[in-house]
Amino acid sequence: MKGSHIIQKVDNDRWQQAQEFELKFAKQTIESDDDWNRWWYEKFERYVVLKNRHFNNVLEVGCGPHTNIRYILPEITFDKLWFEDPLIQYYITYSLNKPNSFVNYLNKKFKKERVNYLVKIFSDLNTKVDLSSSKLEDLPYKDHQMDLVICINVLDHVNNYEQCMEEIFRVLNNGGLLILGQDLSNQEDLMHCPSSYADTGHPI
Repeated sequence: MKGSHIIQKVDNDRWQQAQEFELKFAKQTIESDDDWNRWWYEKFERYVVLKNRHFNNVLEVGCGPHTNIRYILPEITFDKLWFEDPLIQYYITYSLNKPNSFVNYLNKKFKKERVNYLVKIFSDLNTKVDLSSSKLEDLPYKDHQMDLVICINVLDHVNNYEQCMEEIFRVLNNGGLLILGQDLSNQEDLMHCPSSYADTGHPI
């Protein structure tokens, strides 16, 4: 559907196509460093606004393997972390299917707090971490359960943008904080990367 030339939702077949693309992309890049979340860290002024704040429940939607929350954790205290991503099972089990030599290699990279940091968070804080492979349009959380929600570069990957925003505000506590960032293609992007006009992995 288009509104003011902006696609706001796609059908399920188109979304599944994007998910297949994302899984293929993850398989190719999960072992590499991830600079984009660092870029957002700088754009949000290193999350200094969160410094020394306590949150009972912190949710990152569309967390991916690298997560944005890894840059937020040094600034806050919390009771529990919640991660949502339709591909989360792949991110978590990826290293389990690798030989020990590769796991040791990953552990060295973990020290840089870059590669597949979701696995590191889960292994270090598993009693304080909950994982969900639900879609953002249908979050399995209670109303007003979350005190901090992080949604960065997610809304161009979803089925229905408006429904996702409704779900985010449903689970966000009254007086809670939402960190929302979305990178949109502009004329410069299209000039340097014409394929972004019909990017399979970004249906919205």
